[in-house]
Amino acid sequence: MPHPFVVSADELAVLQSQRGYPLITLAMPTHRHFPNKQQDPIRFKDLVRQVRDRLAQELPARQVEQFYQQLVAVGERIDWSHTLDGLVVFIGNGIERIVYLPLRVRERAVIDHTFATRDLVVAQSKLLRYWVVSLSTNASRLFEGYGDHLVEITNERFPFPYDGPRSGDPENPLPGGFGINPSAYRDEHLCHYFHRLDQALRHELPLLSPPLFIIGTVRNRAFFAEVRSRHYDIIAELDGTMDHASPHQIAEQIAGALEAYLDRRASAALEEIEHAIKAGTYTCSLADMWHSAQQGRAELLLVERNFAAAAQWDPEHRMLTIVDDPTAPGVIDDIVDEIIEAVLNHRGRVVFVRDGQLQHCGHIAMALRY
Repeated sequence: MPHPFVVSADELAVLQSQRGYPLITLAMPTHRHFPNKQQDPIRFKDLVRQVRDRLAQELPARQVEQFYQQLVAVGERIDWSHTLDGLVVFIGNGIERIVYLPLRVRERAVIDHTFATRDLVVAQSKLLRYWVVSLSTNASRLFEGYGDHLVEITNERFPFPYDGPRSGDPENPLPGGFGINPSAYRDEHLCHYFHRLDQALRHELPLLSPPLFIIGTVRNRAFFAEVRSRHYDIIAELDGTMDHASPHQIAEQIAGALEAYLDRRASAALEEIEHAIKAGTYTCSLADMWHSAQQGRAELLLVERNFAAAAQWDPEHRMLTIVDDPTAPGVIDDIVDEIIEAVLNHRGRVVFVRDGQLQHCGHIAMALRY
């Protein structure tokens, strides 16, 4: 099954650095369930035809046909039976990349001198990336999550098998006899096992303080806590064994704790905005936010999860005007996405909160660096 939004920071930088013509970006909302998902391949073919027709006005017929056949081939490789909520495809400069997103995107075909990466940037800011480790004395499992979607990591390290002695195992039994404490012998092997598991996690989890769920029995979690050699941002520790659970079942198990963690992050960010308001280093004006984000002045941007706004930029007077019709000529269909991308490009932070939590600020607020 395709992994949602596995685009590393390095890969995103590569996509954003591309220059040339034509660089083609196709984006469209997709569906997880029948019967709606049946229309997705048809709509993708419509986008491909749009690209072909536009390229036909600019490029030689032979080159147009090459791009068209390449797009058709990419469409055949898309796993339409396991799509999520959005799909983005990048073609050009030797790059062919299909990205499945667990959030909706606006349908469009972009042909430009650069790739349109805004959906990836916004998705990175909206979707918490986290991990789940399921501790087990059979084989510990590791999952990577974005939003409410989990994918199990399977490679040369994971699942991480336990090869120590255990009670009732005829091939590797616990020792017995006079003067031997089988429990101490087993515990020593468990300590070694969870220490090696911790080392394996160091290779798999790239962040300095990765958000992590820990699932396991009280005993196994205690052993793991003793040998952990790095700092994890522990979202929650849950009791139980998940040796045979599916990623979907585990996602359901952690859903409440994940939502509580996001609420804690949002509460801390709301407090930070309140301090900025008292200090006078804030703005709730979309026009001011857009200018401040472009100038690199944004320290923290808070946005309600479903807030969007259309705007029109007047380059002559350098004015941004909020408008009602996002489809009108010359209108930026969602200025909020533009602000988010600019904030992140200047190493600011973006936190999403529940709808209604920023109603007094017009659904969006920014703390400024100066």
